Amino acid sequence: MTAKIRSVANSLSVKKRNQRTLLLALLHNQPISRVRLARLTGLSTTTVTNLTAELVERGIVVETGTDLPAITEGAGRRPMALSLVPESVCVIGIHIGIRTIRVVLGNLYAQVIDKEYIPQEPGEPALVTVDRMAVAVKRLLEKNGLELQNERLIGVGVGASGLVAHETGINIWAPRLGWRDVPLQAELSTRLGMPVAVDNNVRCMALAESLYGTGQGSRALAFVYARVGVGAGLVVDGHIYRGADYGAGEIGHWTILPDGGDRCGCGNTGCLETLISEPVIVDKGRQVAPEVVENAPDSIGAIFQAARDGHEGLRHMLEERAHYAGIALANLINVLNPEMILVGGLLYQGYDVFQPVLERTMRQRAFADLGEKVVLRPATYGHVSGEVGALSLALDSFFFNQRALGH
Repeated sequence: MTAKIRSVANSLSVKKRNQRTLLLALLHNQPISRVRLARLTGLSTTTVTNLTAELVERGIVVETGTDLPAITEGAGRRPMALSLVPESVCVIGIHIGIRTIRVVLGNLYAQVIDKEYIPQEPGEPALVTVDRMAVAVKRLLEKNGLELQNERLIGVGVGASGLVAHETGINIWAPRLGWRDVPLQAELSTRLGMPVAVDNNVRCMALAESLYGTGQGSRALAFVYARVGVGAGLVVDGHIYRGADYGAGEIGHWTILPDGGDRCGCGNTGCLETLISEPVIVDKGRQVAPEVVENAPDSIGAIFQAARDGHEGLRHMLEERAHYAGIALANLINVLNPEMILVGGLLYQGYDVFQPVLERTMRQRAFADLGEKVVLRPATYGHVSGEVGALSLALDSFFFNQRALGH
């Protein structure tokens, strides 16, 4: 690489970083003036002025009146406040669940505009599933009067289960679906003619919390999700932490019972997933109170409700599950030292039942006083965490980390 080419590349890289810094500052502090943006981000007033001018020209940012906090006595022209325009861009999010694939259309704020849910067919070849996802995307866009080549439509984010190589978009191993080395990014991009980003679904949920949810501003954030499987998404300084081989956050396979315990799908025994996943809780609930679980349309929901209504056996069983989950959160605190832990899936669904024992165990078992400093909260997006996570991945990949404007 010649010195001239290297200089241009470095200039574009700096502009891209500045642009991301500016866009995130706008997202989290709007409405806000150029003056306050410069103070907040540390960027020069010239850089802020130039970048915001390009954003206004593209219709991504709009002036929304006077920025009152930026007014100084005796100053001349009043500073104008800027805000992002939510409809200026749109993205597709695809959450690949064990039972259902959720395809959604969203705006710049990762708000769901419309959705298409399709069943996850057991044993179906992966590429046949990809075909059905592509059809669902096209159907969703057509329903909303959009074409694949619409300039507002900037990309697709896919939250997939199991191990995912984010750089290549390959779903390396999704054991519950039986998928190995499925090139999701390449196959979907070919079918749709659009840029596609793929990551582990729980990491996408963690990213959503960091960008848009309760986790905004947290330097170290952990999102713990339990449903059929158990996993954690880790976001450090605004970026997903994936690990050397994309395995960071596989807390479902932490050994909680070193001696004995049920066998896990991974081949080991005593894993966290064998103690707090939905199938396990439903099975335990059936043993304790078959009259509650049998024939219930929503077994896990029925268990939580019966515990709330005073069923002592079920409440005791759930508190035991909460104790195991609390040990896992304490371990997570000792490893990551997060400012905040957010819980989703069944931990969100039954948070009021789990929380007392879950939080007490977490704080008691964490090293020193680290557990006392962690904020524990239910997920911001609850039952739509997967969809918002997939939208957030697309926005992070193709909007907040977009190619530098003007090039």
